[in-house]
Amino acid sequence: MLKSKEPSILRILTVFIGVIVVNIPIFLAARSIANQSSTNIIVFSSLAGIISAFLIATIVEWVVHRFAMHKGNRLSLFRIATELHHKAHHWTHVAPDRYLHSGPINRPSIFTDDKTKLCQNTFTRVLTTASHATFYSMLTAPIILFAWFATFNIWFTSLMATAAIVFIYLFIRVHDAVHHPGMSRLEYFRWFWFLDHHHYIHHIDNDANNNFLLPLCDLLMGTLRLELTKEESAKWPSYNETRSKIIDVN
Repeated sequence: MLKSKEPSILRILTVFIGVIVVNIPIFLAARSIANQSSTNIIVFSSLAGIISAFLIATIVEWVVHRFAMHKGNRLSLFRIATELHHKAHHWTHVAPDRYLHSGPINRPSIFTDDKTKLCQNTFTRVLTTASHATFYSMLTAPIILFAWFATFNIWFTSLMATAAIVFIYLFIRVHDAVHHPGMSRLEYFRWFWFLDHHHYIHHIDNDANNNFLLPLCDLLMGTLRLELTKEESAKWPSYNETRSKIIDVN
């Protein structure tokens, strides 16, 4: 299995345009039935909102994770996100050989100049976690507003917003569960273990598996990887090995 290659501008544009083209008839249909209120119409509008939210979310997640959280060096907000995620999370506290941690969930603090320093108390942990949710919400809000003004369909827009909230919650919750074994019932689901293995490869190759939660865009962009290269396997623990090594942070 080769390391992931940078997707070409043409491929990125093709995927973006493809998602837009698929969403256009969904938005038009939602707009055409905005003033109707039968049960079937409400169900259709709601399902359309969820499908549209999924398609847009997988693109947004890929772009934000790849560029804002790993390669952000221009805009100050994205530069902070890169320092917290790429530098502090990936290569200071949760490097591939430090993938699992025991003890309470902690995060690099947004309140220190040195973004590799962890939160020192519950208050800063809560605020830092809230800042993550706020960051994702700020990127999502314009899309929800556009959906409303493009369709004026309350059910379509409400379910898009609801799906977005669920995605944001799961992005944070599942990520915490991946790195802190035994602390979540999410481990009972088979899809959790796929995402866990998927994410471990990303911790070794930051240009691969940029979709943490919704890997459709990785597939479309050619950044989906299912296994390590021989060179990576020689340098880093295997997935099974890293699952058996838990770092005690207490």
